[in-house]
Amino acid sequence: MSVIQTVVGATDHYGRAELVTLAARSASPVFLDRRRVELIDKDLPGAPYHHEAPELEIGAAIDLVSRVRRSVAEHASEAISTMLATYHVQALILPASPYERLPDSLEEVLSSHRLTHAADGMLYRESLAEAAADLGMKVLRYPRKTDPMMLAAEAMGVGVTEVNSLVAQFGREAGTPWRKDHKLAAAAALSVLAPRLRP
Repeated sequence: MSVIQTVVGATDHYGRAELVTLAARSASPVFLDRRRVELIDKDLPGAPYHHEAPELEIGAAIDLVSRVRRSVAEHASEAISTMLATYHVQALILPASPYERLPDSLEEVLSSHRLTHAADGMLYRESLAEAAADLGMKVLRYPRKTDPMMLAAEAMGVGVTEVNSLVAQFGREAGTPWRKDHKLAAAAALSVLAPRLRP
């Protein structure tokens, strides 16, 4: 893997993700892109593990979850392929999931309250990660419940105030909306680019 010069920070939600793309140019961080991507066909449920599957006969539940997983994988691949083609992105950073992977058996997922609650979020997050890995991009994670602003500050050797200022500058360049999700994604991307940035 060559030195990372361009990175996408991602935050995911049921059915969509917010992507913020930054680059290192002449040892300075540069804002490139902010976009929302839809990760599922509109006619499919966004949280099938938690809502629909437990109410269905197991065969119908497996069929539904399989259709959702295929749709999400296709949307994630299209979204990441677009970022790669447009900006030659080399890495994706996103939060770690609570489990390394979900069991292959839907029955096993549904038998665990914790797994069932985690499964829908993992579906979107891990589909983005798999799409990036399949395209040869480096996939990076930061720990759950960790503030990416702090990670960026530590990686860059600056205070959180400086990171907040940089992220606010990106928001002015991006225009509205520039919400918490975008700020966290941008800060996570900054933490990856830190070795290429001037202190």
